Amino acid sequence: MARRKIYMNEYLELIYQWHKGRTERGIRDSLGMSRKTIRKYIHGLKESGIRRDQPLPPREELVQLVALIQNPAVFSQPALAKLEPYNEQIKTWLEDSNMTIQQVSRLLREHHELDVSYMSVYRYIRSRIEPQSKPVTVRLHTPAGQQAQVDFGYVGLMVDPETGKERKAWAFIMILSYSRHRFVRFVFRQDSRTWIDCHLRAFNFLQGCPQTILLDNLKSGVLKPDLYDPTLNPAYSDLERHFGFVADPAKVRMPRHKGKVERQVSVVRQQLIAGRSYRNLDEANEYALDWCRNQIGLRKHGTTQRKPYEVFREEEAAQLPALPQEPFELAEWKPCRIHWDCHLIFDRSYYSAPYRYCEQEVWVRADQKLVRIYLDHRLIKTHLRADQPGTWRTDERDYPADKRAFLEKTPDWCRRRAFELGDHVGQYVNRVLGDHTMRNLRKAQAVLRLADKWGQETLELACQRAISFHNFRVKSLRQILEKGLWRASCSPQTREPAKVLQGRFTRPADYFAQNQEAL
Repeated sequence: MARRKIYMNEYLELIYQWHKGRTERGIRDSLGMSRKTIRKYIHGLKESGIRRDQPLPPREELVQLVALIQNPAVFSQPALAKLEPYNEQIKTWLEDSNMTIQQVSRLLREHHELDVSYMSVYRYIRSRIEPQSKPVTVRLHTPAGQQAQVDFGYVGLMVDPETGKERKAWAFIMILSYSRHRFVRFVFRQDSRTWIDCHLRAFNFLQGCPQTILLDNLKSGVLKPDLYDPTLNPAYSDLERHFGFVADPAKVRMPRHKGKVERQVSVVRQQLIAGRSYRNLDEANEYALDWCRNQIGLRKHGTTQRKPYEVFREEEAAQLPALPQEPFELAEWKPCRIHWDCHLIFDRSYYSAPYRYCEQEVWVRADQKLVRIYLDHRLIKTHLRADQPGTWRTDERDYPADKRAFLEKTPDWCRRRAFELGDHVGQYVNRVLGDHTMRNLRKAQAVLRLADKWGQETLELACQRAISFHNFRVKSLRQILEKGLWRASCSPQTREPAKVLQGRFTRPADYFAQNQEAL
């Protein structure tokens, strides 16, 4: 099992609870850390001279203390002091594009007989050399109303108001790049429906929509990340077109490209989660809206030195494009495969598509009324949406002609067509369909196909002869046609009836009288 990632605010909470006199078991139940980890940090606090009967040091000192407990070797000077004389030599080696830190460690041992571990060399390079060679960062400034940045961030466990149980929760954050005004909403899912719902709530909260939204490459927004030609999720594309903004996915694994919202994830954890408890998710979301507008929104931002909510009201709100009058209809998109029965399965119901697209991947868009099927962004079929699972929506025209014939040539159709060919053909087919209609449907269709080969008049005479002999086998009808028997007389040969022997009973009539009671 992977080790759980523990954030700095959780370590600070551990220190705070220990300082207030809480036991190791109580801290474990509260924070979910192992007792081994708790003992490690409590031991580090005591070694650093921190006591429960004395005030805690400032937050900055506690952060440094946590880092010291986590990596005590980083602050150990002897190994770093040994490497200091070789600083320029190490820089020269690192200019080679093929050079690795492991190779630097080997060269120091080979050329200078320096007995220093690989990790010491690694920490020295990371702390003393690489920070000096970091590229210069260019800060981008965006006009009012032009851009917003969005992201999801994990915040821990919260109570689901529907079930009353704890579930993993994430914070959806949207921040306007100009004013730094925020919208925060806690959710239990990161699927497409939740992603779009959060955008709609954010637009209503801001009473406008920015021109551009800078987002991460999560599947709910971007199906295929690409720096130049990303493929957006179709549902998110619908939202983009409806509100008129431009979705701008950030480069993969480049969180600094949307640094404004990345920074807010930790701020939300520190100010809305750490040390607070909520009855359920709804209460957390109510508090988050108030926090965005009346708390963090009215504090001076560290970069702009202005209050975000005031800047939003005075300068940016009027620059946001207005929301459209018609409401956005949330449609569900899903990739499906058209099977060999000319149907695909969507939301546990079955929808037909033209047979030439069998075994192809398509996209299905479903709103409250219609289901639309797209192939390569081209609409190929539309159906009414099924109102319950297990419903079949079939257009018989989607089948090939040879497969459609059986469905189109129903018993009623066969009867009508037979009487059009002749009265005897009609009587013959009607007699064939008399018993077990659906079982004999193919038999009736076979009779009608004989007219295409032998002609209407010939079939009429053949059926007349077959009826006269009470023979309703299709094989016999074919023999009548093939052997030309339809030209012969249609009356069967009559035989002389057998003579009935005249006789009488051998016993008198009173013998058969029933005048006794049966026992």
